[in-house]
Amino acid sequence: MKRLIAAIVLAVVYLASASAPASADPVQHFSTFTITCGGNTFVLVSKPGSSNVVTVNGMPSNSISVLMGLTITQNGKTVFEFHKSYTLNHNDRIAICTENDVPEGVTVVGEVKFTPGP
Repeated sequence: MKRLIAAIVLAVVYLASASAPASADPVQHFSTFTITCGGNTFVLVSKPGSSNVVTVNGMPSNSISVLMGLTITQNGKTVFEFHKSYTLNHNDRIAICTENDVPEGVTVVGEVKFTPGP
């Protein structure tokens, strides 16, 4: 149960990091976290709102990530899920991302839009 709560807390932090405009220098005020999306490794600012992308595969970036959906499973069972609606023509701009720093048996998958693209 503690692992499930930890996964949900991680998901809430991830959700909170994708809904408001970016500030001028977010890295100075917030921590960062790493996600993998479409084979690329992103370091994102962990702050409420749209998250600044600090690096993509170790290279500096000026992109912003917008969380469009999130699914959390524990041992194959969905325990949390939400999706913002978006049209089919947005599918090519949505990356599927996974969070690897979670308890064993927990999977966190996000649908993220990067603007401009990474």
